This record gives sequence, C-alpha cells and structure tokens, in this order.
Amino acid sequence: MNPEAHSDPSEESPNVEPVEVGEVSPHNKAIYEAGKTILIDSIRTGREFCQSMIKISIGAIPIYLGILGFILPNDYSLGISSGLVMALPAIMFLIASIFFTFGYLPVTVHFSLDIVEEVEKERDKIIRRRSRLIKIGFTIFALATLIAIAVIIVNIGAR
Repeated sequence: MNPEAHSDPSEESPNVEPVEVGEVSPHNKAIYEAGKTILIDSIRTGREFCQSMIKISIGAIPIYLGILGFILPNDYSLGISSGLVMALPAIMFLIASIFFTFGYLPVTVHFSLDIVEEVEKERDKIIRRRSRLIKIGFTIFALATLIAIAVIIVNIGAR
C-alpha cells in the first residue's frame, strides 16, 4: 500500500466552516420545479407521442385505401409490381404503428430508488430506447406518406 495515500487526520486542510444558508428564493424554487417537471415528463411525453402516432398510423391506412378507391376506376387491373407499389404505403403505415406500439409499451426495469445513479441510468435507457423507436417509426411513416402521395399523383388521372 502507498503510505502517502492515507493521510493523518491531523494533517488535513484547515477547518471548513459552513456558510449561512437562507431560504430558497422563489426563482430557485421555480427552477427546481421546472427541472423536476422535465425529468418526470421526459418519459411521459415520448409515450404519449407514441400513443398518438399509433392512432395516426393505423388511421392512415383506410384513408389511403379510400383515396385509391376513389381515384382508380372500378375495372382497373393491377399487375403484381404496380399492386405492390400501391400497397406499399399501407404496409409501411402498419409497420410504423408497430414501432410506435413498442415505444408505447411499458418497460420493466429493476432498480433501487435509494441509488440515484441507478434511477438516472434506467431513465436514460428508457428515453434512448423510446427515442430510437420513435425515430424509426416516424421515418417509416414519413416515407410511407411520400410514397402514398407519389402513387396518388401518378394515378390521379386514371379515372
């Protein structure tokens, strides 16, 4: 062992005297509350976004198919490739809703509330996971929307 690593208590730095602390100012109290809200809402906000996007993604499927039904003639015949292209947005909306569903589902974690670092670590892990699922789901949703718009524009004169 290194003898210098353990110092003699009599050789410690001069005595530290406590500073007089007053009441918490209203400004500091508001900042503390804002920080507390940010910490609590950071998980809730992502979950609520996923819940909304599940409904929007699922709702986009019948809307898209309804628009196709309106713009395409009744006797319109699709080949396999054009049928797949036309179905692709609906399939992608469904896939996006699955990612949002995984982001919405509750996460099971085990940690001790007495160990702040564990709580922060698990909170950060949940936020990163949900954020990743939201980004993937939203990317798929946006691509599906763009493809749907392209399909509609290309076929708008088919009637």
